[in-house]
Amino acid sequence: MRAAVEWLSVLGLDASAPEGRWRLNEADRLRTGGRVISLRVVAGRIEGRVQGSHARPHLVELTLPVWSDTQWRSVGDLLGRQARHYARLLAGQLPDQFDSALTELGLSLLPQAGQWHLRCTCDEPAPCVHQVAVWMDVRERLDGDPYLMTRLRGRSREQLLAEIRDRRATHEQRSVALAELTTDGWSRARVHPSEVPLPPVRRPPTPAGPLRMLGEPAGWTGPTTVVAMFSPAVVAAADHAAALLESGDGDSGDVL
Repeated sequence: MRAAVEWLSVLGLDASAPEGRWRLNEADRLRTGGRVISLRVVAGRIEGRVQGSHARPHLVELTLPVWSDTQWRSVGDLLGRQARHYARLLAGQLPDQFDSALTELGLSLLPQAGQWHLRCTCDEPAPCVHQVAVWMDVRERLDGDPYLMTRLRGRSREQLLAEIRDRRATHEQRSVALAELTTDGWSRARVHPSEVPLPPVRRPPTPAGPLRMLGEPAGWTGPTTVVAMFSPAVVAAADHAAALLESGDGDSGDVL
């Protein structure tokens, strides 16, 4: 249930409070009882129908902003740089540690609390049990449809593949013919490393976000959660790296 609590925290549900625990348990009862009778995920919107205590199902809508074309181009470039990522896309799977890689771009597939606009015909305060049940159902469907979250962010698997193919084709058109290759510069860099352009570094929206996304390892029996145990070290390392970048002192002798 802990993983479900972390997943639902993005809706702003406080499962530690009595009201939050009741909503979580009631939503789980609705979902496991087959009361989420329809679910549709499109760019920026999740639509669902939940059969509550009334004869007419409640209509639920969870909306959030999609990623911009510029952000998706950055994602496409990230995926297109490695053949193994492209191979997993072709196989209908998300690349390994995809969401962790997105932190380089300051992005995360999992929305954050405050990004949502929640609506339900029950008119209860959000997040209501029907909205929570729909979001829990989304989580359950991810195993069978790993690209459900990319669709929510604005791109289907097919769109991602098409964009990456276009980039690879453009790269191939700019390649040098074999007969034009020379040995000049093969054994030395053409530019100084300091002149190589690097993408802007942004702090992740959620500290130790990938650690929170992974949840507890199978069989974990530690005295506390993995996040509570390791996130301070992850955050400290990130702060140290950011300080080095801001100071420009890449030879700092400080050790974490």
